[in-house]
Amino acid sequence: MNRGKEKCELLKSIRFLVADKYGLDYKPSECTLLGDCSGTCPKCDAELKDLQRQLEECGIKDIDLADIKIDELYIDEHKTDVQGNMIFPSYKDFIRHTIGMPGEPYVYKEKRRVLYKECQIAGITFHDLHDIWEELYEGAELVLVRDKANKYDNYAIAVALADDYDPDNFDDILGYVPRTENKHLATMLDLGWADAFECELSQVNGDNPYKGSLYMKIYMVSREEEEIDDTRNLLRVLELDEGGYRDLTSSLSTQGCSCFRWGGFPPWEHKLPKKGEMVVFMYKEEQSTVLYLMHCMAVGDDDASYFVADKDSLFAVDDCCYYVFTNSKGPVRINNTDLSFLGSENINKGQPEKFLSEVASFRLIYMLDKY
Repeated sequence: MNRGKEKCELLKSIRFLVADKYGLDYKPSECTLLGDCSGTCPKCDAELKDLQRQLEECGIKDIDLADIKIDELYIDEHKTDVQGNMIFPSYKDFIRHTIGMPGEPYVYKEKRRVLYKECQIAGITFHDLHDIWEELYEGAELVLVRDKANKYDNYAIAVALADDYDPDNFDDILGYVPRTENKHLATMLDLGWADAFECELSQVNGDNPYKGSLYMKIYMVSREEEEIDDTRNLLRVLELDEGGYRDLTSSLSTQGCSCFRWGGFPPWEHKLPKKGEMVVFMYKEEQSTVLYLMHCMAVGDDDASYFVADKDSLFAVDDCCYYVFTNSKGPVRINNTDLSFLGSENINKGQPEKFLSEVASFRLIYMLDKY
């Protein structure tokens, strides 16, 4: 599917969602274009204008969909990222990044961070926080400031709001990193590692500083940006044959879960699901397709041992391991014509390694929610 066709499919998905949300009459016309697609055409424009007309007749001027106005659903083709891909800013709450080719995760650069510790902010009652208490919120950015002049603690680290502190004035701080938690952290700050930490409020309890408490999360952050494959918005689809479908439905009805043994050599060339990931299992019939949205709850023979009926298979000497799925939604039966957008997508057979495009992933999730 070319880039223009991707754009067309995205716009159609948006129109479909808007129509369903507000009870509008929308029947997208079938595209018969065989050549390159620009992403929009008079037929698409007519569909959008018809939705605008219906919205106006209902007295709706703005649609409550991530604060997007109906006339902002057009995509600015001239806005691109550093890789030259089109950006879809008006739809960022559903499409977080640019639209990749089918099955291609979006690659972007970001500093990785891992949780270093979560702890209570100590000493908040010794600081005048009454005026700002109601303005504190979970996720507020904090800074850690070494208080080397503190006569009570050689490792004192003050905690302040990132946009409201003076490094030379400790009167406006929220409190301190607890004495039991600060020695190792203070040493790293003194060695010049201050930029390696980020901090944010994680809990605000109570209605005032004398009866409440504040907690924070401290993260360690990589100094350099790293390339990250973002697959959080992408789905995998595994098509089952008749035997596989029969085994799936049988195991779900008798055990409440279904086990699969996947893998291969070399293992790093097989990008299989991780624990917590969602995978759609599908079985195509003549007129319709049955789908199950499944949640991966165990990966590896050790984790899966509780669920596997054939215990002897756990000791098989091969390059595979068990993946255990439980049903999140299904069976959902959808007409094959409504799933025609999957025709050019990566549909896995055997084991789920490839992803749908972000457009198709969103559209399939939406259809599973609707039916």
